[in-house]
Amino acid sequence: MTSATIPQVDFALITGSANWGIAVPEDVGVEGVRLLARDLSYATPWGPSDNWKLMEFDGAITADGQNRQVLCMYSHGNPRDEIDHSCHRRAYWVLQQAGVRRIVACSTLGAVNRAIQPGDLVIPADVIELTQTPYSLLPGRQRFDASGKRIICSDGAAILAATAGRHWPEGRRVHGIEQGLVAGHSYGPRLTTPAEAMAFRSLGADVINHSLAVEATLAREIGACFVPIAYVTAGMNDYLDRTSGALLQQDVLSGLQARTSRLALEMIAALQPTCPCGCHDQLTAQPETRYTRW
Repeated sequence: MTSATIPQVDFALITGSANWGIAVPEDVGVEGVRLLARDLSYATPWGPSDNWKLMEFDGAITADGQNRQVLCMYSHGNPRDEIDHSCHRRAYWVLQQAGVRRIVACSTLGAVNRAIQPGDLVIPADVIELTQTPYSLLPGRQRFDASGKRIICSDGAAILAATAGRHWPEGRRVHGIEQGLVAGHSYGPRLTTPAEAMAFRSLGADVINHSLAVEATLAREIGACFVPIAYVTAGMNDYLDRTSGALLQQDVLSGLQARTSRLALEMIAALQPTCPCGCHDQLTAQPETRYTRW
């Protein structure tokens, strides 16, 4: 890894399980997108954040007609040789220092709503993250009010649904944000048990994910808008079938990785640098008297 100075950019792409086995952007071949640098590591107050790339998008394909540089990180900069959930905090600290305003994150889901099937793309409207992110970036509990409203960017969600309509395979649905679906959070890497799947369903979740809710929370904490690109690789029946040791439907996973990677790059190109939906207004500074006098 090469230690580097954090660039100033408006956009960031997080890749992950939805892109496994594909180098983004090298293996995707989207005209107008080129790799400037890879294997970058950025120093943070909690140690290095690794596995970063810097991409450039030509103005011929961007929504504002301007060239743009984009930070791209593989799987939250995870160290490859250990499990470390605090990697999310390090990664989003880098995004905060970079001045990122719009974040697109790719991942996979398990469905605990029987109406949602493997291969479906789900754009949730809300999240359940009961731990409230133990690795917070807020400077103290009383300095900011980080609202939980509109935690998924509605503008980005609409652009994603329209873009996905050109790429998602026939017979597999795109569930838009207007359906009001909810993503529950469970830290990995162990996959969810049948009992846990039922518990999340009883809490009101429609899908389960290992990173999406944490990412959305940290995006709110740094004042950035967030939209996930996430598709289902396990259905409710897959969770509940105790006779089978397998959970993930590998044919779904392998069939959608390339589509998702292209969709993510086209999504980044289609976004405006400034979000019109008011995501940034959901992080507000508290009056100084609330934390200086007691």
